[in-house]
Amino acid sequence: MTMLFVIGWNLEQETGKIKFLMIYVLSGFCGNVLSACHDIGVHDFSVSAGASGAIFGIIGALLYIAIRNKGRIRDISSRGLVFMVALSLYFGFISGGVDNYAHIGGLLSGFVFGVILYRKGQGEYRADFRI
Repeated sequence: MTMLFVIGWNLEQETGKIKFLMIYVLSGFCGNVLSACHDIGVHDFSVSAGASGAIFGIIGALLYIAIRNKGRIRDISSRGLVFMVALSLYFGFISGGVDNYAHIGGLLSGFVFGVILYRKGQGEYRADFRI
């Protein structure tokens, strides 16, 4: 939840509330769809549920925005995001009970939704004071 608060706040600053919510919900959905497709493919009919795919979607969208803004969003660098993703995925693969396909699906779809929805300088909290 801390990760969602910190990273989500940064994405909401860049995209606005509506686009943030769209990225969060759609990335979570896409991550769970990829997870379900994998489970069906390997005949593992277990149920997984969680918001981690959506959180990875936020990271994916932030990664796109950082790349688009010359490698930075305020204090966040694209290298730092890639390092965090790599560590998170690594620990997910070496640990049991982690739905890595939801994480990967959320990350990739968040990046794609970032490409689709992000417009530089269009964040909700940006003000354009022209006189």
